[in-house]
This record gives sequence, structure tokens and C-alpha cells, in this order.
Amino acid sequence: MKKSIKLFARMIAVCTSGILLLSGCGSSGAQAQSESQITVTFMNGDETLGTVTANAGELLDAASYEGYENGQDAEFQGWYEAPTFIEASYKDLTVDTFEEDTTLYGNFAANDVTEDTRKWYVVGASTSGILADSQWAGALSDEEKEQFELKPTGNNTNEFAITIDLYAGDEFQLIADWAWDTQKGYGLFTDIDDTQLESGGSLGGEDNKANVNVLVDGNYTITLTTNPDNSAQDTISVVRNGDIQE
Repeated sequence: MKKSIKLFARMIAVCTSGILLLSGCGSSGAQAQSESQITVTFMNGDETLGTVTANAGELLDAASYEGYENGQDAEFQGWYEAPTFIEASYKDLTVDTFEEDTTLYGNFAANDVTEDTRKWYVVGASTSGILADSQWAGALSDEEKEQFELKPTGNNTNEFAITIDLYAGDEFQLIADWAWDTQKGYGLFTDIDDTQLESGGSLGGEDNKANVNVLVDGNYTITLTTNPDNSAQDTISVVRNGDIQE
């Protein structure tokens, strides 16, 4: 009887002091529950819209975040882990889950945008095609540059496009006003067939500055839509129309 009393007293002392790790002290369940919870923070630019707490690996309750998708005078385009809205960081909250605390950035496209008066060009390198003449934005005359210029389509505000023959092994990017401070590479293309084109590798760890490498000969149309007020909302697509036209 005395041994039982002493043993019981020792167990109380150990649980009180926290020396006995989670064994018989009634705290293991609470700690495990705490460790399985994650917090998702929703942003609009630098503004925090709110947070949602959920269990790791489980879908978020739609009712907990749908209110954050209503932007004033703007159209909601989706949630992204990257504030630059790189397509690879897009998250579909109806199927995607999270294992750790995460920040998501909402892409809100303004209904009214400033007119883009810049001239956009495709530049690169080629051993067989016209891109060789661009010399990666080399010293060309305005007349020579024009063959690489994306022209307004007239279909949508600030939408520009060029149709061009590309050959396997060609590399290219998009730039504005023949200057590299506006370069747009592989990571910024929102619609691209990776069986026809691939990333040439990131530059300085930024996939949005990676060259687009051509894998299949063909006639391609590159379409760019810009928002001069927020370049993160620029979208680029490239579609193969068929065989080389030359």
C-alpha cells in the first residue's frame, strides 16, 4: 500500500514539472491537434484581407475565404503563392491543400486600366530563323526592329500579338521599348505547351526571366496583355498554328 501511494505521488510530480514527455499526463492529444493546424493568409497586394485556419492536408472551407475574392471594380483571377502571379504558383482551393502556414496573393484585374503606349518586341537567338537578326535586342534601326514588334490586336485593351516562324533550338523573351528592364520570360507565360516549348533555365533564380526554348518547328502566335498599373497582372500566351510558313 505504501509503495502504491509513493508511485502515484511521483507520477503527479513528474506530470506537473513536464519532465515526463506526453506520457500519461493528458497533454499529448492537445499538442498533436495544435501541430496539425495551419494558417492561410490572404493578401491583395500589401493589404491583408484575412486568415483562415484549417487542419494540415484538408481543404479550406470555401465559406471562410470566398468573401476575400470580391474586389471593388476588379475581376478576381485566382489565388497564387507568388505575388507576381507566376502560373506555376496558382492554387485551386477546391482541390489544393496545404501542409504548412501559407500566404496567398489574390489576382484582382482592374476593369479600367491605363493605355499601354510602349512597344513590345520578341527578341532572341536562332541558327535557322529570323530571330537571329534580333541579336538579343542588339543595335538595330527602328525599321529593323519592326519585324519583331507585337502589334495591338484590337480585341482587348492593351493586347498585343505577333505571328512568327520559330525553329527547334530557337530561344526568345519579350521586352518593351527594346530595353531589358521589362523582360518577360518563361515563368510569366500563362498558356504554353511544354511539349513544344520549355524553360531555358532560370536567371538568378527567377523563372520569369528564363529564356523560352523552342522544341518544335512551327508558326507561332505570341499574345501579350498588359496592365501598366500593375505588371504582375500581365498575361502571355503562345500557340503553335501549324508548320513553318516561309
